[in-house]
Amino acid sequence: MAENLDVLNTAVSLLIKAALLAARFSGPVRQRYLNRLASRDVDAKAKEILFLKDRVCQLEMQVSILQKQHTKKGTKPRYEVRERLMILWHLEAFQIPRRKVSRCFGIARSTLYRWLHQIEDQKPSGAPANKTPTEITSLVWEISKANLSWGRIRIANQLKLLGIFLSAFTVRNILQRPKPRNAPTSAATPDKTEEKPEARSIPAWYPNHVWSVDTTKVRCWGLWPIHVLVAIDHFSRKVVCVAPLEGPNAAWIIEALEQAMQKHGAPKHIISDQAPVFAGRAFAELLDRWNIKPRFGAVGKSGSIAVTERVIKTLKYEWLKRVPLIKGFDHLALLCTEFESWYNAWRPHMTLEGFRPDDLYYGRKSETPNRKAKTVPNNIERHMFTETRVTAYRLKTAA
Repeated sequence: MAENLDVLNTAVSLLIKAALLAARFSGPVRQRYLNRLASRDVDAKAKEILFLKDRVCQLEMQVSILQKQHTKKGTKPRYEVRERLMILWHLEAFQIPRRKVSRCFGIARSTLYRWLHQIEDQKPSGAPANKTPTEITSLVWEISKANLSWGRIRIANQLKLLGIFLSAFTVRNILQRPKPRNAPTSAATPDKTEEKPEARSIPAWYPNHVWSVDTTKVRCWGLWPIHVLVAIDHFSRKVVCVAPLEGPNAAWIIEALEQAMQKHGAPKHIISDQAPVFAGRAFAELLDRWNIKPRFGAVGKSGSIAVTERVIKTLKYEWLKRVPLIKGFDHLALLCTEFESWYNAWRPHMTLEGFRPDDLYYGRKSETPNRKAKTVPNNIERHMFTETRVTAYRLKTAA
């Protein structure tokens, strides 16, 4: 049955191609005939009548197409093969530019190009042209299960990093449809949990241009608070430091920042809040020693210290919240190290249009996949972070 349907689709496609070739040939022939007749020494009235007859024929066919569209029910009428062929014949025979198809026939240009792509397809099949392959559907459900807090945009960005083009609306439709049998079971995440890109009020033009730092508290064993220092590069959104501190004083903060600067290099500016530890003399001496200019973020102003606060929110609610219990200082240090690796090298970032922070920091952004990229590559690398039970994805060649 499927083979007969493929043969029928191939035959219809060849017939439409033949008709369009005939229309493409008859159009210039008709135009040459009219031009040749206009150059002859004939009465002007006869010439005008002949040109008007040709124009009336063109308008009659256009009116008949529009009448059929008007009689169809629904806001988005579906055209039969015969009606599509009539529209395509009219375009080719009368040499109407494709940019005018919306004004002449009331159809979108994307619809016209989709018809042409279906005709040019050399491998027709019984499946709809816009149906998402089962392998991609299963991969969408797998990513959704591995990252329960991700929304449709984050999943679409993750697929883009894997070389697969899938819009956020298609991801939403897949998660709202019944789950395929070979796909993992998971609940669709509401769109409200998606991260909104924050405005960048303090510009950063290159890596290590502007850093921002802040501290937060994490409770070990659910009781004792431990301070964690977080520093992020504004240009690439790379987490350059996430380290638990033995205490909230300036000595431990300075030690953690110096280790980050020795590893990644010193920034030109550092943004912090106006806490006493960042406004003290010891922190000022650190900045003078590394030739760094200090800046204080405005309270409640988007784009200053809010960038680091957003990373802290990701650390707490997308990473540490998945750990049942933090078992001391060493366990928290291990979790912070894994978070830095996951955030920089694996997780797609909304502000960076789906790229990872390491892609911008090291200047290795990959090309955006073509809209026809609908196959799952064979070189996908999956890494399971055992502590938080998060599965990350990337291509092995880009690792």
